[in-house]
Amino acid sequence: MRIDFTKMNGAANDFVMIDDRNEFAELTSEQIRSICDRRRGVGSDGLILIRKDPESDFHMSYFNSDGYPAEMCGNGSRCSAYFATTLGLGQREGDVVRLLFSTDSGPIRAVVAGRRATLDMMDARDMRMDIPVRVAQTEKIAHFMIVGTRHAVVFVDAARELTGSDIIELGRAIRNDRAFEPAGVNVNFASVDETGAVYLRTYEKGVEAETHACGTGSVASAVLLAHLGRLQSPVTVMQHSGDALVVTFEPVPGGAKNVTLEGPVEVNFTGSLDL
Repeated sequence: MRIDFTKMNGAANDFVMIDDRNEFAELTSEQIRSICDRRRGVGSDGLILIRKDPESDFHMSYFNSDGYPAEMCGNGSRCSAYFATTLGLGQREGDVVRLLFSTDSGPIRAVVAGRRATLDMMDARDMRMDIPVRVAQTEKIAHFMIVGTRHAVVFVDAARELTGSDIIELGRAIRNDRAFEPAGVNVNFASVDETGAVYLRTYEKGVEAETHACGTGSVASAVLLAHLGRLQSPVTVMQHSGDALVVTFEPVPGGAKNVTLEGPVEVNFTGSLDL
């Protein structure tokens, strides 16, 4: 079976995009892992199928690079919105395309303007603060929030200065901590500098490694900072890739509503796969 694909990234969070509106892509977990493999496949943090949805422009089916589905991915959703415009989906208004699409976490509205995509997202919810977690015989404090998917956020002095090994060691331990069983969490390390700039590093479950950007993690971190009284909406979150994502929201008890996520998207290349 030959499958055409487009490789995209949103702030260097990268994905293999497949138009599956004819529902031909019956991919196994092993095949998805192979496609996402950075040495033997196309290489990506995840794989996305664009499928028909009778109640919206399309449905986004998202799979992490481990081959298994996840409910939601912020940067993957932004890439999906852009990719859908190349398929002729959405409502064009001049240089802007507006879309409504479904995910396993609920519906999302998007606006694509050039190489930037903005999402009107689901609420941030189920906030839990000051959760003690054990890492290498020491205790750290994490905070929890659901933004389509589950996130733990640990605030550190300088996230930029953490090494890749730090992210793997700390992230893996917190991701599997009993406080977040059985589903686990994505783990974000965030810091705020003297200018108020936020810097983010993310260990992503399902990838089981650091990703260079995280959209839903950026939302979780920004909302938590607002609840701690450190920042107000809008919040610009610098990603490990060097790109910036902009988060706007209205804080409410336990989370936030009217959440938007905006940032860059780009096409890397197109190709075909023989499976």
